[in-house]
Amino acid sequence: MPLIEKIKSESGTIGIWELQEPADDLLKNCQLHPADSERLNAFRSEKRCREFLASRLILQNLFPGYPQIVYTETVGKPVLKDSELHISITHSANLAAVYISEKKAGIDVEQLDRNINKVVQRFVAPQEIDFIEKGSHPQLAKIMLWAAKEAIYKCSGLPGILFNKQILIEDFDYRAQNHFSGKLLYQGITTKYRLNYHIVKNNVLVYCVEE
Repeated sequence: MPLIEKIKSESGTIGIWELQEPADDLLKNCQLHPADSERLNAFRSEKRCREFLASRLILQNLFPGYPQIVYTETVGKPVLKDSELHISITHSANLAAVYISEKKAGIDVEQLDRNINKVVQRFVAPQEIDFIEKGSHPQLAKIMLWAAKEAIYKCSGLPGILFNKQILIEDFDYRAQNHFSGKLLYQGITTKYRLNYHIVKNNVLVYCVEE
C-alpha cells in the first residue's frame, strides 16, 4: 500500500502510510542509510520492521534524498542530521505517519477503539475530566487527549514529563473544530502549542507545533 494521505500544515507536511505489506516487500522499495540498515537488522519483530520501513518510505516520498535520522540520547527523539527541518514519527496498529516541519513538531496516532480506561488517571488532569464527560463521544475525547499529550511530549524532547500534571489541553468543541491548544509546564516555564486532529481509518491523528 503506497502513501494513503498527505496533510499540509502551516509549517510542514504529514505523510500517512497504511501498514499492510510484509517487511520484505517494503524493503524492496526503501532507500536506507547505512545506519538505518544496521538499526533494521537489530529488530526482532516483523511489526517493528514494518513500522520502521514505512516511516522511511514516507520520508522518502516527502523528502527525496532525505538526510540521515539520528536520535537524541535523552528520550530518543528523531532528528534530521544536518538539517534545519524537524521530524516526528508515530505508529498505531495499522498506520504509520511522519511529520516534517519548519517548526518544532510532534505527532501521534492512536486507534479510536483502543481501551485506555485503566490509564486515564495517569494522563488526564483533574480539570480535563469534564472535557471527557460532557462531550457526546467520551471515547474520542480520551483518545484525543492521549494523542495530544503524546504529540506535545514528542515535540518537547524533554524527559520525565508527567502527562496529568505538566501537559494541559484547553477545552474545545471537538465536534465543531479540529484545531485546539495545549501547554507544557516544565521547570517554571510554560510552552504553548497549536494542535490539530484528524480521523484516519479509525485512528485519531494529532499533530502539534510549538508556538
